[in-house]
Amino acid sequence: MNQDNKNLVKINEFVGEDTSLRNDCNLCNEAKLELSSLTKYGARIIYRIGDSIQNQWFATLSPKTGGDMEKDFTILLMPVQHLTHFSQISNYPKLPENYGIAFAKINDAILKIMADKEFNPTESIKENAISVGTYGKVTNWKDKKEHLHVKIFPFRGDIGQPYTVDSSFGKKEIHKDENNEKFVKMKPIYKKLIPKERFDELAKKFIQLLK
Repeated sequence: MNQDNKNLVKINEFVGEDTSLRNDCNLCNEAKLELSSLTKYGARIIYRIGDSIQNQWFATLSPKTGGDMEKDFTILLMPVQHLTHFSQISNYPKLPENYGIAFAKINDAILKIMADKEFNPTESIKENAISVGTYGKVTNWKDKKEHLHVKIFPFRGDIGQPYTVDSSFGKKEIHKDENNEKFVKMKPIYKKLIPKERFDELAKKFIQLLK
C-alpha cells in the first residue's frame, strides 16, 4: 500500500471514530447542561435543537468578545456528539438538517438584536447593513481531542478585519521585513469580558428569540 492510500485509510478511520461524549472535553461537558445553564467557562446555554444525541446541536453565548464589549458578542454552535470534523455530520441523517435550522435561527436572532439597538431610520439600507462573520473550528485528523464548533459574531471593527479568503484582503498594503519577506499588517485582537448586566440581558434575549 502506498503512502497516499495509507493516509486515506487513516483519514477514513478518523471520520468514523467514536463520537460519544468524553469526560476530558469541555464542550462535551457543556453539551450535558440544560438551557440557560452557565458553563464552567462562564458561557450561557442559549439554544438546543434535536431529539436524540445523534441529531442534537446546542449553542452558547460566550462571556468574552474580541470586538467592542459594549456592542459585540460571540455565539458558539456545536453538535452534542463529540464530532471533530465537518465531514462527520453527513453520517447522521437529521444532523445536517438541524444544523441548517440552528444556523438560520441564530443569524435571524443576531439580526433582530443588532437592528433593535443600531438601526437608524435616517440612513440608507447600505449604511444600516449588518455583517455577520462565521468561523468553523475542527481538529487535525492526527489529534482527536477537539470538538467541532462554529463561531458566529458581528463582523466589524477589529474583529471584522479582512481575512485571506476576502477579496478586500488583497488590497491591503504589502510590507517587507529585514529578510525581504512580504507581509501585511493586522490589528491585534484581545478578548474582553462582556459586562455582566449586558451579558445577562443578551442571553435572555437570545433564549427568547430562539424558542
